[in-house]
Amino acid sequence: MEVKKNGFKKMDKSASVLPPRQWALVGYPGSGKSTFATQMAGPLLVVDSDHRFQEVARLAADDVFEVSEKPEDHGDAERIADLLKENIVGSGVQTIVIDSLTSILSPLVVEAIMDNDAGRNKNHVSAFKDKALAMRLLQDSITGTGCNTLWIYHLRDTRDAKANAVTTTSISVVELARLRRSLNMQLKIVEDDAGRRGVKVEWARAGQSGMTLWDESGVWADMPSTIEQAVYAYGVKEAEGPRIMFAGPEDAIAWGFEQGCYRDAVHAKNSYDRLKADTKPASAAEMWRAWIAKVEQHMAELGKSELVAA
Repeated sequence: MEVKKNGFKKMDKSASVLPPRQWALVGYPGSGKSTFATQMAGPLLVVDSDHRFQEVARLAADDVFEVSEKPEDHGDAERIADLLKENIVGSGVQTIVIDSLTSILSPLVVEAIMDNDAGRNKNHVSAFKDKALAMRLLQDSITGTGCNTLWIYHLRDTRDAKANAVTTTSISVVELARLRRSLNMQLKIVEDDAGRRGVKVEWARAGQSGMTLWDESGVWADMPSTIEQAVYAYGVKEAEGPRIMFAGPEDAIAWGFEQGCYRDAVHAKNSYDRLKADTKPASAAEMWRAWIAKVEQHMAELGKSELVAA
């Protein structure tokens, strides 16, 4: 019997085909995140909510477009989604750069906190609904284009409740856990004692991770390709079994959320925090082992299948 041909494109199943660049990049202000973005595959479409991409646009080898000529549109999730829907088809854009996610979400967080402090909200948790909805709309509309993406956010130094110096990200643990369903790599800009900058691959969904790749050019020349060569040196494949080490609490919580045994990212974070308070681990490795065991137990109770490698 003759098989009728259809209009769909057959997917290449070989391990040599690299995944699209669905990446997130974090670093301190001024560390070169926007410059790194210019080295992504062009033409680029920039959501320039930091309003500074013009300073580095000349470094891009291909055309650079902005999502709107109106500066205020770059911080409005609804407007960004509408503009993508109207204009992305046929644009030729290869990579969408969100520079930065911090500047889009931070005003919504500040507004919610101020409303809570002023007593304008009866439910303090629901006050953050606008932020959660904005993040979901951005994530779905940008990922849905099928383009490569680079989500940029910031590191910052602060102090905890005991006045100890800590480094945190400008995006909450919960939002990072939600974002990771649309990512296949998380990158972090680091610096050595001599001031040399590099990119640490903190997590890769289908390749090797943990390595740091140093920038010898000063402008991240060919760095995205260099990262892919290192991460996928042994082909594109899932790691076998759950890993024992995570890049940090955000990474561990995101992995736990991805197992499908928590109803949402907030539930996963609460479970992690309770476990840490109860076990009082002496080291990160001890916490990771306890967390993996906790997730395994939770999955068994729910009748879930094997863990998903992270």
